Amino acid sequence: MFTAAAALLVGLGPRPRLAMYETLCVLYGLYTVGALREARRGSPKEPRTRSFWRWATVGGVLLVAGSLVQVVAGVGAWPAAASPMMITKTLAVAAFATITWPMLAWPLNVAGRQRLRVLLDAATVVCGVGVFTWVLAHDNGARPVNELDLLLTLLASGVLVATAFAMVRLILSGSAPFSPATAATGTSALLLLAIGIATDGLTGPQPDARLLFTSKLLSGALLAVTPQVERITHKARDAVVPPRRISGTLPYLAVAAAQVLLIVQLGKHGLTVATWGVIVGMALITALVTVRQKVTATDNDRLIDRLDATLATLSAQERRFRSLVQNATDVTLVVDRAGDIVYASPSLGTVLGVSPQDAVGRAACQALPANLPTGARRWAEQLSSHATHRDELHLRQRDGTLKYLELISTNLLDDPAVNGVVINLRDVTEAKDLQRRLRHEATHDALTGLANRALLNEQLSAGRARGDSAVLLLDLDGFKEVNDQFGHHVGDQLLVVVARRLRHMVRPVDMVARLGGDEFVVLLRHESAEAAMVTARRILQRLAGNAYVDGRNLQVQTSIGVAVGTDVEFDTLLRHADEAMYQAKRSGCGVALHSGMNTEPAAA
Repeated sequence: MFTAAAALLVGLGPRPRLAMYETLCVLYGLYTVGALREARRGSPKEPRTRSFWRWATVGGVLLVAGSLVQVVAGVGAWPAAASPMMITKTLAVAAFATITWPMLAWPLNVAGRQRLRVLLDAATVVCGVGVFTWVLAHDNGARPVNELDLLLTLLASGVLVATAFAMVRLILSGSAPFSPATAATGTSALLLLAIGIATDGLTGPQPDARLLFTSKLLSGALLAVTPQVERITHKARDAVVPPRRISGTLPYLAVAAAQVLLIVQLGKHGLTVATWGVIVGMALITALVTVRQKVTATDNDRLIDRLDATLATLSAQERRFRSLVQNATDVTLVVDRAGDIVYASPSLGTVLGVSPQDAVGRAACQALPANLPTGARRWAEQLSSHATHRDELHLRQRDGTLKYLELISTNLLDDPAVNGVVINLRDVTEAKDLQRRLRHEATHDALTGLANRALLNEQLSAGRARGDSAVLLLDLDGFKEVNDQFGHHVGDQLLVVVARRLRHMVRPVDMVARLGGDEFVVLLRHESAEAAMVTARRILQRLAGNAYVDGRNLQVQTSIGVAVGTDVEFDTLLRHADEAMYQAKRSGCGVALHSGMNTEPAAA
């Protein structure tokens, strides 16, 4: 609004310069207030950003002061001895230096070769800006008023180049303490303002005053909205602003613009001082672009070498992984969300007897054995969970034997490289067989195959006989004499015969165990004392007689102690049965019952 009003005054009013500087005072004031607000709005954790906006505020104050000087001079209140334009230019150059310095000192978030490329690109753009500034400063033969004006013009031009360099390096590196929108607005404003400062107040033929005033007003308007743009975008100092696509084209735009300017100058003015400046600038720009392209080519060659090495490494790893998978004994399946097999390793045929080629593309519940976890319910559970599931399965083979499998399934549907549920199957039949053998050896007597004390305690739920239980403790009479007379191998064979006979004399729910030596235990479940005595007498009768061992008929005599209890510790029952057995040996009756505190012998 201010710009439009001032432009109207510039075109129609009687004092356009005064109207312009009055409007600039307002615009620079808005910029100063906005910059101060940004300095206060920044987070305490961002002191460098806050400092940048404080310096920007100081620069805004200097710009306001310079415009006020022109307003005072315009109304005739300025002393004749002092040149208001010199003071305005001095304040403007100081404002530019104040705003530019923190941008030049701002650290870049790039390093090494990338930093060199950014600096070369920034230098290319700056050279393009310098060429345009040179042409504007020398167009139509305009000259400074005096030596001081010449110095200020040179300083303004230098600050213009420094400002352009500072802005462009921050934009190209993505290190700016402001958003890309703020950078675009602020850069345009400062460049227009600097060009106006460098060309304003020159003697000789001048460019159109309306164009000059309008460009200054446009720069002031852009500068006024710059803090508001930053406030809207809410960018913090440490936020990494990614370089935009246009950032990479800025150097080439500068080259193209300088070339167009050279053609225009040659066609319009010929080989003037301004044209020679464009030629020198073009030579410098060409040199910078050449160096930039050489750096880029070198970096590309290095990148290609690293890429080739990485691809070779990945190819070797892929071949190694493929070889491992193709020759592994474990089955690997990948099943998609619909339950269809999308990959099956060759070991599927060896482990499950299913061809991998036939399995791929089919539903897992159809291609795999029925008892694998591919049913609707199990599959829904797997899809809804990202945990790793473990299962143990067994498959009945054609020869009737069982094959045991360990299954591990992992949901990797969210992994774009897999996009499925990975199922690993391992044949653990041999491990299961070994485990059973080791358990059997740990819980059974090696000689007779009967249960040992460990299995007996385990079956009794940690050593307690539940309900009505009876314990029969058997001891072979005269077993020591057999060992002494015929040898231990004959005694061992006799123990095997006795164990076999005992297994056939009890019910399937009962248990026969060997405690060691020639002592055996029969655990009768849910038996009363009377029924236990009947069983003990039957065992005594069937064991009595001859046993054909190693070509010899050996007489087998047995003493049995019986103990009955309800919810009694097994060790207690065993101790009572031991007492009853020795009572049977002493009385010669063969069987004795321990009941309460007394042991009652019973005739065979």
